[in-house]
Amino acid sequence: MNPEQASVRQLGPQEEAFLSSEPLQPNTSSSKRLTTKYLWLSLIVALIPLLGFASLYDSYFSQLVARLTEEQLATRIAATSNEFRVFLRERKFELDALADQFDNPDLFTPDGYKIMSPELESLLRLQVDASSVYGIVFYDKAGQVAWTFPQNQTIPSVSSTHLVEFEGAELIGPTPPSVAKPASIVLRQKPFSSDSDDQHINNPLGRIGLIVRFNSITEILRRLDQSSTFRVFIQAGEQNIYDVVGQPVTLTTPPTQYQTLLPGWSLNIIQSPNLLLTSLERMRYWLILMMSCTIAAVLWLYMSISKRLTRQVESLIQSVEKVAQGDLDTPVTVIPGIETNRLTHAIEQMRLQLKTFIRATLKIERQATLGQLAAGLAHDIRNPLTTIRTTVVALSRRESNPENKEMMSVIEEEIDRVNNVIEHLLNYARPRDPHAERIDAKALLASVSTLVGASARNQNVQLSVECEQPLSLWADEGHVRQILMNLVINSLQAMSVRGSHIRLKAAGHENQVELSVTDDGQGMAEEVKNKIMEPFFTTKSAGTGLGLATCSSLVNSNGGTMIIDSTEGAGTSVILLFPAAQPLES
Repeated sequence: MNPEQASVRQLGPQEEAFLSSEPLQPNTSSSKRLTTKYLWLSLIVALIPLLGFASLYDSYFSQLVARLTEEQLATRIAATSNEFRVFLRERKFELDALADQFDNPDLFTPDGYKIMSPELESLLRLQVDASSVYGIVFYDKAGQVAWTFPQNQTIPSVSSTHLVEFEGAELIGPTPPSVAKPASIVLRQKPFSSDSDDQHINNPLGRIGLIVRFNSITEILRRLDQSSTFRVFIQAGEQNIYDVVGQPVTLTTPPTQYQTLLPGWSLNIIQSPNLLLTSLERMRYWLILMMSCTIAAVLWLYMSISKRLTRQVESLIQSVEKVAQGDLDTPVTVIPGIETNRLTHAIEQMRLQLKTFIRATLKIERQATLGQLAAGLAHDIRNPLTTIRTTVVALSRRESNPENKEMMSVIEEEIDRVNNVIEHLLNYARPRDPHAERIDAKALLASVSTLVGASARNQNVQLSVECEQPLSLWADEGHVRQILMNLVINSLQAMSVRGSHIRLKAAGHENQVELSVTDDGQGMAEEVKNKIMEPFFTTKSAGTGLGLATCSSLVNSNGGTMIIDSTEGAGTSVILLFPAAQPLES
């Protein structure tokens, strides 16, 4: 089975039942197609409201009058009045909570803002950040304004504005609006009664007030205001009347409805004398024409999109079925159109993510399994092999028979070979964390060339090093050296049939350093190149298949990239890209 098709978790009973069921066959019945259902649904949605509206049109006037009766209007007025009071209660609750934090009498003096702690300042700043509050005003014991937060706020004067009581607080204002500052009101604490026996209450520290945006109150009227039927105004004081945006107005028509909110505060409602209503007979003709045009438009729409929608849906179904059958390599066909194009891209992204997820999950599971296997092998095989090797070495030293001594040497070599296989497995399954450092590319390539130079000369293979300029990479030197050694040894083994030159090259590319190992050996076929990075895949009779897998793991752990380019009969080139080291001046 293809690795991309492998399951990464256990299937539930419902999933197993679904997968075991027979696949749905394409249904060519026109009555069950989406386009046919869309036609009927469109006709129903378009015609039923029109027919219902036409049949109920004669009762339109009575329904309109019923909608505007005094009982319904009174209910909405009561709801608006209740919302007005709830808004003021919320501000009063905020005011009481804020007053509890200010218990220092010096804060209610003109210089109180200078001794305010950062915590209290943050509390005030948090309060004025609310959309309905402009600022905070502090009054001294005499009821005069001591200071405001922020400074220089416009405060309505009690002598020149209306003052009413509201549930233990005082409502002052509003101030006249201006271009620089909209209208505002002040909700402040009510002075304590002098009849109280508590001396602390008889001598209050001072009072705090909230400077509230007047528009926050007038916005409550917007849901009640309907310019086509009636207009709503709020009266604050004896002569001050404002519209729903908080602007003062002068009423030329007496209100038809009146609702008291607070002493001196009321709602004034003026009903429009004329309602623009269309003639009954003329509306009927328009309804008939509209119904005819709607039917013709729906039929034309069905004829134009039926084939297109069917073709697009069938194409998407085929693409999804391929993904469901495990074909994660075939791209989804792009379909024109805004919605279908988005759906196509979504399915394509799902396919790519599913493919990546399955491969990543398989790699993680393989890595975890190899880690457990490597740990078991290291413990269960290496320890006995060490004992056997020590024993064989000791017996070899005492053995005088050349033939037996040669056999013991062969056993020692085989034990070393088994140890090397386990070492490769451990390096791939559990590589150590890299310790990055500055590495001179030219010195590194020269060192690798020196280490494998003898083996290359024994095979009559020329080994050359190319480094055009001083280059330094940032990686673990032990890891990079191990990678290059494995690649050169693989090239030497691949050149046992043909080839005579291996080139080690270093080059700089912006923020990366490129190291390459190129040979002119026999190369690899395309199917071999696609599997060469998989663990335990090898074309050598005595290979473990972990060399290139280990190299790839080490490259990735050092933040690099490994690219293999090979042509059968022409040679192989392995390119390694590592991060470049910063200049020494940095």
